[in-house]
Amino acid sequence: MAMLVNAACVATEPTPRTAAMPAAPSAVPEGPAAIPARGKFVLVDIPSYELTAFQDGTPVLHSRVIVGRPQTPTPALLSSMFAIKFNPDWTPTPEMMRNEGLRYMPPGPNNPLGRILFDLDNDQLVYLHDTNQKELFNRAERGLSHGCVRVEQARQLAAWALGVSAQEIDSMVARRTTYSVSLPEAIPVSLSYRAQLPNGYRQAAASPAVQASRKAVAGASHEQASLAAIGCPGAGT
Repeated sequence: MAMLVNAACVATEPTPRTAAMPAAPSAVPEGPAAIPARGKFVLVDIPSYELTAFQDGTPVLHSRVIVGRPQTPTPALLSSMFAIKFNPDWTPTPEMMRNEGLRYMPPGPNNPLGRILFDLDNDQLVYLHDTNQKELFNRAERGLSHGCVRVEQARQLAAWALGVSAQEIDSMVARRTTYSVSLPEAIPVSLSYRAQLPNGYRQAAASPAVQASRKAVAGASHEQASLAAIGCPGAGT
């Protein structure tokens, strides 16, 4: 089964982990995320379809996101972003090829991963990524993926994570080759169903559909949760 997960959620060549990796469990108990007072931190509020990047405890970037469908919910976990892959390719699982007619997608404008992939260190092989279907961020209900998280402001998030300008990110994408850039320091990332933002910062209302789907799988085993996370992007979602 690990081979299927790799085929769906990871680009052809795994990215070496060269950034300093803080010790963190891959799966975490369901509870409010603790936002550190120092350093960079990314919080994905799954039921609200929102991502917030923090610098020294202060929100500095906000983005709408697309999360897992009720059948393939995004797992709650604590991970670390250690690299950014530009112009990724994508290989769907055999099941997705069979049932959805999906095929290998080379880098380019039609790739479901878009132009930017954020590598996360976790045993469920879930990651954040860009998308070629920007129009879906306009939907109110954005539980549409196979488990990974699509980020509307991927370009801005990449610039912040690497400490460069958005124009430099454009130049990196413009090379049109697939390659990875390690972060100067790994950034903790929390995917949470019970996020709490600092006082005074806007937080969107939670989606009942996402909360209901999460409760439906709350008793699932670790193996079942891992299976739900495979095949992150999908056609028509």
